[in-house]
Amino acid sequence: MKKSMYALAISASLLALGAPGASATENCIPIGGMVAGQFYDGGKQVIGAMAGTWAATHGTVVSEKKTATGILLGMEHAFSTSRGGVVRTRDKVVLTTVPGKKGVYALDITYTVAEAFGHLKGYTGSFNSFGRINLNTGEAVVRYAGQLCK
Repeated sequence: MKKSMYALAISASLLALGAPGASATENCIPIGGMVAGQFYDGGKQVIGAMAGTWAATHGTVVSEKKTATGILLGMEHAFSTSRGGVVRTRDKVVLTTVPGKKGVYALDITYTVAEAFGHLKGYTGSFNSFGRINLNTGEAVVRYAGQLCK
């Protein structure tokens, strides 16, 4: 019984501390939702209407490299909330060819916050997304999730 009480006390203490690497004073907010994006300018720019944490986004392709399985892109995005918060990110985008669908790719993105403004000032971190992009039409549908902390 004494060992069970000791284990319970340790578990409760760890839960009170929060996630590994997060301090007791750290303030984190969840990020999540989806976006319908449209690429333009020869596929170098994207805009998107969003649902969830973000209200809208604009992105720019800054580098492109063909790989054995698709394309690796470097991008920068700006995401805005309906409350006037904005984060600017630097991103790694992995496009993986969808077999039998010329110009269609599975999309996997890691966004890393470079700067935050408005009610998000001071927040840092990263979040991820996955979805599909059709480079023939420039259309993309993506889900995103993660958290930002300050």
